[in-house]
Amino acid sequence: MKLLIIDDEKSIRLSLQVGLAKTGVKIFTAASGEEGLDIFRNVNPDIAVIDIKLPGIDGIEVLRRIRKENDSCIVIMITYISEVRLAVEAMKLGANDYFTKPFNIEEIKDTIESNLKYLKMKRELIQNQDEDFTEIIGVSDQINEVKKIVNKVSNLPYNTYILVQGESGTGKEIVAKAIHYNGIRKSQPYVALNCAAIPQNLQESELFGYEKGAFTEAKTSKKGLIEESHGGTLFLDEIGDMDILLQAKLLRVLQEKKFRRLGGVKEIEFDANIIAATNKNLLAEVKNGSFREDLYYRLNVVPIFTTPLRQRVEDIPPLIDSFIRLYSTQLKKNIMGMADEAMEICKAHAWKGNVRELKNVIERIIIFQENEWIGIDDLPHNIVSDSNMINDKNVTNIGNNNLNLETVEMETISRVLKQNNWNISRTAQELGISRLTLRRKIEKYSIAK
Repeated sequence: MKLLIIDDEKSIRLSLQVGLAKTGVKIFTAASGEEGLDIFRNVNPDIAVIDIKLPGIDGIEVLRRIRKENDSCIVIMITYISEVRLAVEAMKLGANDYFTKPFNIEEIKDTIESNLKYLKMKRELIQNQDEDFTEIIGVSDQINEVKKIVNKVSNLPYNTYILVQGESGTGKEIVAKAIHYNGIRKSQPYVALNCAAIPQNLQESELFGYEKGAFTEAKTSKKGLIEESHGGTLFLDEIGDMDILLQAKLLRVLQEKKFRRLGGVKEIEFDANIIAATNKNLLAEVKNGSFREDLYYRLNVVPIFTTPLRQRVEDIPPLIDSFIRLYSTQLKKNIMGMADEAMEICKAHAWKGNVRELKNVIERIIIFQENEWIGIDDLPHNIVSDSNMINDKNVTNIGNNNLNLETVEMETISRVLKQNNWNISRTAQELGISRLTLRRKIEKYSIAK
């Protein structure tokens, strides 16, 4: 496991290094945003602790760039209490948690160790556990329409062009895999390229390949993804992030069904199903000049739209049941399902990360689950708190009609904070709410030590 600490205060870097020395995690440190990003790209850490106020590139921009390249790294932000608004902005950009200075070293250590334990157990799952997970799950009208289109195009006797559009996490790649693995091309190559994850200057060589000597680093010849996918399926994820010049070259390949490697003179025949996906509005991108209109219409022969999970709540229970079966099998656990009360809370959650967020939540629950049924207490605190619920066992004086709910909540939070010596993490866990929600309530009720 690898941890990256980016903070210009040497004392904080040293404190975290000493505090986490016994965890066995390999620690890397940086004093600036630029240095931190360089280290991040070289070592690919599992967890990153980032100060928001940094010299040069600030922590918010560092987070933004990290999330563009990697959405699995756990990111914890650090800021001064006077600038909590920046931490809230960071949470919206994909940070997992934040701490305010001066912070309790034991508290941040507990949080990091908890996440390390989660990551370690997750890695013990069978590698590529969902490689063949190509079933489109759901009972909504929107999902049934997608299934109909998939059934029709997966067995076409010729290759075609398919454009899958929808928010991040709505299952666009599952649709692509379902088309490939459930049709006549299932024995042929399935090749995927995430256009947003690869720097634009490398996208061309990844797609077309290159001949030896084509550029300084080209010590040998290499096939590109287009060549690798011949006869099968080429999935171009986040096509809206493809460089405009490369779009023109791709269009030519799709029209002529032949191409050349970089530095090559030989034309290579190519024919495959092309499935492109994007979370952007490509028509709007066409209007502002960042996406070629001719490429858009070439790709949009068969349009498929994946609907956000919040607009098809009826799909949440079958998705949860499916993920429970998947991870129970992987972890050899006997989890029967989710209790009705917990299921209702999940149905009420906004799921801004869509199916991907739901899948990750269920995986984490199953990793730590000891009981046969998943109940409210097993759900992540942020999901429960989104339903404005607080653990009943912590609420006192409910029978006193002279006290309204806010007064009870304020007194409960104050009491539990004192019991835990103002340890935010432990208090939030005991109350059954997220650390972020707890901080907001402390500010709302002006609770002081």
